[in-house]
Amino acid sequence: MKRFALGSPERLTTVLLWAAPLLIIAGLSAGIVTNRWNWLPLSLLALGGIALLLWLIQQSRVSTGFWGRRSTQTSTNAILTVIAVIALLGIVNFLADRYRVEIDLTENRAFTLAAETRDVLQTLEQPVRVLVFDANAASRDRLLLEQYRRQANNQFSFEFIDPQEQPALAKKYNVTQVGQVIVVAGEKTQRIDEDLSESNLTPALIRVTSDRTIRAYFTTGHNELPLTGGSASLSEVAKLLEQRDVELLPLNLLEKGKIPEDANVIVVAGPRQPFLRLEQDLLKAYLNRGGSLLLMLDVDVNAGLDDLLKNWGLTLDNRWVIDGSGVGQQVGLGPDTIIVTTYGNHPITQRFAQGPSVFPRAQAIRIDPVKDDDIVEIALSGPQTWAETDWQSGNLEFTEGVDTKGPLPIGVAITRQLSDNPPKEARLVVFGDSEFATDGVIAYQGINSDLFVNSVLWLGDRDQKALSIRPRETTNRRLQLNVTTSRWLEIISVFLLPLVGFGSAVFVWWRHR
Repeated sequence: MKRFALGSPERLTTVLLWAAPLLIIAGLSAGIVTNRWNWLPLSLLALGGIALLLWLIQQSRVSTGFWGRRSTQTSTNAILTVIAVIALLGIVNFLADRYRVEIDLTENRAFTLAAETRDVLQTLEQPVRVLVFDANAASRDRLLLEQYRRQANNQFSFEFIDPQEQPALAKKYNVTQVGQVIVVAGEKTQRIDEDLSESNLTPALIRVTSDRTIRAYFTTGHNELPLTGGSASLSEVAKLLEQRDVELLPLNLLEKGKIPEDANVIVVAGPRQPFLRLEQDLLKAYLNRGGSLLLMLDVDVNAGLDDLLKNWGLTLDNRWVIDGSGVGQQVGLGPDTIIVTTYGNHPITQRFAQGPSVFPRAQAIRIDPVKDDDIVEIALSGPQTWAETDWQSGNLEFTEGVDTKGPLPIGVAITRQLSDNPPKEARLVVFGDSEFATDGVIAYQGINSDLFVNSVLWLGDRDQKALSIRPRETTNRRLQLNVTTSRWLEIISVFLLPLVGFGSAVFVWWRHR
């Protein structure tokens, strides 16, 4: 057995040969695991490099003709090949980290930020911090916040905080339980008490970065749709508006006798009784001084607003729009419910693409444009729809020369310039249906709520913040099994499938024995 004397050149060569790769591996591991390339990993890498260089020098001294050997050349080629592969993998990983390409194949695009979120993040004008008071937060929360950070141009940061270790900070923001989230921008804060998601984080960002509140007044006294209640109410869209810092207030024009000066938007949602002359005059005067009005008017209801609409070049058709394509019937809707997928080029609908919105028993809006008004048909029925003249009889068939063929405008947005210096304009949005914004219709998973919410925001002069589809809640697709089905699945997976596999193995053995 060959022995090396302590301190001999051969002994030194062996030590250097083992020390060099160990130090290099230790340095790489320390840097990758801690994700910090500070003095420790860099020192280990430097020592490993020095050891490798000394080994090469020592090897050339100990072994004569070392560099000319065939084995040395082969080993050098192998080492250079490994280094080249490692360098190539490093470059690929660097490029992948710097230029990310993500493909989201989930049904609701659960891992893709909504257009509204991206718009808000890319237009942040001040730093925003998100404090998550949970040291052991779920990985999905960290993934979500990382997505926000990448979109925010260095204006968004987040931190996970253990409230037990930092009680003073928890007390400052009045944190009472683990998992609460505080969104901070300057002196303004917003609390999120439920599980962190895009649908509550984005509205919180809008609230802490907004410099004013929209006040939307909903008229009362004409049996309008309520803001609270069941499927026939506007409670869902009301919640969405409140999340966007919109204050919802009731307005009885007869009791008030005027429209409040702080009203940014007036909403008339499905009245069943006509507005009196005084109320009509108040709404007209409000528009004439630069107000914003949203009208949602149903078929066969005299709301007493025909003169106001006429002044804006609009007339209600007062006939049901019927869908002859059969698309609605495939999802359980009647022919009197149309599915809209065509939208005009307008801030309200600019992000909708061809997303579906559902309008039950809607009427078309006839347009006779007023000079210099900017009119956009924001929602149109399909080419296989028509305005049914004889809708009350239930005989819903198209009659040439009597009924009006689609596409037909269901929603219209108008901007009227009142003066140039100072600039002042009035805005009007009209829908030939009010039921589209109710809880019962929103349950069909269309973009009805987006259409309503964006209309109110645009009327409230918030179109400078790009309007788009609101963030989506994750749809629960869990399969609910009863006891009998669960038992059969257990029997099949635990007993039947293994028995089939064992029987097949025995059969194959028997055939080949």
